[in-house]
Amino acid sequence: MRIIISFFLLTLLGCSSGSQGTNSLVDTTKSVAKADTIQQDDYEEVDFRKEFISLYQKPILIDTSFVDQAKTYEVIFHHFSIMDNGLVVPAKYNFDTNKDFVTHNFASDLTVLADKDTIFKNHITKSTFNNLLDTLGTPLKKYATLLYPTLSIKNDSIQIHYSISIPVTDVGIGADIKFDKKGNYVVGQ
Repeated sequence: MRIIISFFLLTLLGCSSGSQGTNSLVDTTKSVAKADTIQQDDYEEVDFRKEFISLYQKPILIDTSFVDQAKTYEVIFHHFSIMDNGLVVPAKYNFDTNKDFVTHNFASDLTVLADKDTIFKNHITKSTFNNLLDTLGTPLKKYATLLYPTLSIKNDSIQIHYSISIPVTDVGIGADIKFDKKGNYVVGQ
């Protein structure tokens, strides 16, 4: 019963405001709704790009240790933007701006120490994964960078997982690099 009374009162209110007021109210509502949608979409796209750009100033540093066969191993991992303006992502990958996006490559340094003696140091870049990228095609090899690393230590090996992705897109692959205690490594997917 309340619903019927509410509907009747709203209908009566709408009719009494005149046709000019009703049309302008509807038009204003449509304009405001459309403007809100555009601003919200722009905000989300800009937010995503800003989030990526903020990674330039947020290096990842992991310093951990483990004991194996009475030796203490220390693993120091540093992932960072090299601030080189070395990637130009073409406009066809930037649906939000339809412009080329100039950005930076990311790299990692891995150092492993055994009882304070350096066993190995390795600088990891996208080119470390060239054999894998050669089989996948040109776009990743040209426009992708190393993102979102995770490090795990299992038995006598260190594994780092990356997303090799074109910045600010969902185009990319997951890739792993696995090191033994001597610094030898294997790259895989």
